[in-house]
Amino acid sequence: MSKAKNIYRYPGANSFTTEQAHLFMGREQDRENLYQLILARQIVVLYGKSGYGKSSLINAGIIPMLEQESFEKPKHFSIRLYNKEQSIDAFSKSPLNTFITALSTNTEELAWMQDFKKNAYPRGLLWYWIKQHQIQQPEAPIILFFDQFEELFTYSEQEIEAFAAELNLLLYQRMPDFLSKREYFTQLDNQQTNFIFTKPDIKIVFSIRSDRMSLLNRLAKYLPNILKFNYELDALTESEARQAIIKPAQLQGEEFINPTFRYENAVIDAIINRVKNSYDDKIETATLQIILRFIEEHKVPKLEGKPITLELLGNIKDIFKDFYQTSLNKLSKEEKAIVSQTIEEKFIQNNQRIPFAGDHLKQEYHLTDIMLEQLEKSTLLRKERDTAGRFIYEIGHDTLIEPILEFAKIREQEEKQKRLRKNIAIVGAIALAFLFIIFYVLRLTQKAEQAKEEAQEALYQLYYQQAQTVKDNGDNILRNKDTMTAQYYYESASVILEKIPETDSIATELKSELQKLLKK
Repeated sequence: MSKAKNIYRYPGANSFTTEQAHLFMGREQDRENLYQLILARQIVVLYGKSGYGKSSLINAGIIPMLEQESFEKPKHFSIRLYNKEQSIDAFSKSPLNTFITALSTNTEELAWMQDFKKNAYPRGLLWYWIKQHQIQQPEAPIILFFDQFEELFTYSEQEIEAFAAELNLLLYQRMPDFLSKREYFTQLDNQQTNFIFTKPDIKIVFSIRSDRMSLLNRLAKYLPNILKFNYELDALTESEARQAIIKPAQLQGEEFINPTFRYENAVIDAIINRVKNSYDDKIETATLQIILRFIEEHKVPKLEGKPITLELLGNIKDIFKDFYQTSLNKLSKEEKAIVSQTIEEKFIQNNQRIPFAGDHLKQEYHLTDIMLEQLEKSTLLRKERDTAGRFIYEIGHDTLIEPILEFAKIREQEEKQKRLRKNIAIVGAIALAFLFIIFYVLRLTQKAEQAKEEAQEALYQLYYQQAQTVKDNGDNILRNKDTMTAQYYYESASVILEKIPETDSIATELKSELQKLLKK
């Protein structure tokens, strides 16, 4: 049976997963260097800027290497604590409880250690669950990966200290002092007693943004060596970026949505020149992968066996905007309205990504399973399970925040224009009704001609007042330096004044003033 064709070669805005290790190219040296450091040291801090690929290096680089170990394969856990300030009910746990949940889920317990569990609550419970895993491979290390570890410091000082104290116990003590009472051991044999006192081989990898590194000093009381062994993940070099572009496209397999393809050299040069920093020539992994995923998803199906050319590629600068718009366009008109408003107003707050539980998105914002599945498939949103097994959604990467906010601003301007047009239409309708009433009253007094002139003048006066009001609104907006919207108001005022004949001097001065403003 052939494999389903459902895999793209580039993850886009999402990090590489362990299952995508064969697609993870360009980081071979970093992978080997970090792997050897982790095996040699008890605590390692992996740091680098957002977008450099720290999560991908762990998921698709280090973890697959651990799983390929033939002798005493290490046990590993990937743990994310989540940002408390941005959390909703799904993330209400303390960091220590999140950690314990990650270790205890689907873990078989040793019956003869139940007395230790009863007396380990609350402090020492983490040690208890580590022992349940240690018994399976007593000589193998247990490696704990904490991704986006800067999120720990959004919790209270008390919660942070409780978390750090438990790590201290794991790393530096054989067992909690308060569990070493003689009565706990009366029913144990020598082998069980020796196991209790055998300190587990714990290794910890903290992955953190480089601009948050100083926060780790707050843990030094409990983890004095936390900053001793660090590994900086730098941006991709041009050579590494070329590997990340070219090699995945050459991979063959029935599981891939598209057949193998290739880029013209000029296209590779154009991509690299667009994404590398002008001041140091470094390349963010996330930025590159979003571009490559967009190319594979929207350009490769048009190739018909030919290489990707500059003409087919188009303007790279517009890819991020196109990526967001294209992801939304896969939805129906009604779904697009719901999703765009939710993403632009809820998923981003203070230029930061906000995670949401799937159930919350469905109940509060009416996003359906089909919508969420489509958004995840496009990599606009990424989905992962928290330690309690719930699905969590957030925008794929920080790189997408800017283009999404640009679209939010455009959508806001369009809404303002709709409201303005509606208000103008209402005022026009009122003015017309007012004119008809005047005509009717004046006809009854047999002064129709004079009444017509007076009504016309009254209407012109109404138009003038309406135009003056719109122009004043534009002046207020201009003082807030929103030139684009102010110009729209000035143009609208000019359109209203066109309804007043040139022979009528009522609006001459206002027309002249608007013409000067529109020329600026």
